[in-house]
Amino acid sequence: MSVHRYPSQALMGDYGRAAVGLALTAGPALAVPSDSAALWVLLPLALLFAVFGLRTLRRHLARVEVDAAGVSQSDWRRARLDWSQLRTLRVDYFSTRGDRTGGWMQMTLKGPGGPAGASIRLDSALDDFVAIARAAAISARDNGVALSEATRANLGHLGITVDA
Repeated sequence: MSVHRYPSQALMGDYGRAAVGLALTAGPALAVPSDSAALWVLLPLALLFAVFGLRTLRRHLARVEVDAAGVSQSDWRRARLDWSQLRTLRVDYFSTRGDRTGGWMQMTLKGPGGPAGASIRLDSALDDFVAIARAAAISARDNGVALSEATRANLGHLGITVDA
């Protein structure tokens, strides 16, 4: 069994963005009069940055365990997906620049539901993401899961080849 976590260094930027966003929205929201129209702009934005900060904290606390039988993720909740129950594998790439350099990948694993067939979503900031993606691709192949062309291409960018 291998245990994976999101490195603190990979999350510091997100923590910083959440903190700056809250400072620039919640701070002024406290200073404006309660009948101001600016409050209707600042409070939803402050809520958005707070949710982003909580999402970052959730990733920080996350623990992903991979073994021969499946993958599990625990943070505020626990989810388990047995490899034999894998029904969907999707790997998406999100670019942060117009020339498609920089960015991250997000892998979605779905089963039929239930105690051994939950849905799990992981992103490429997770340590040894490629090893988990490789195990998922092997499981998808063994289970006869159809992969989209985008998923095949993104796996290829990770150095993972899948049979046609």
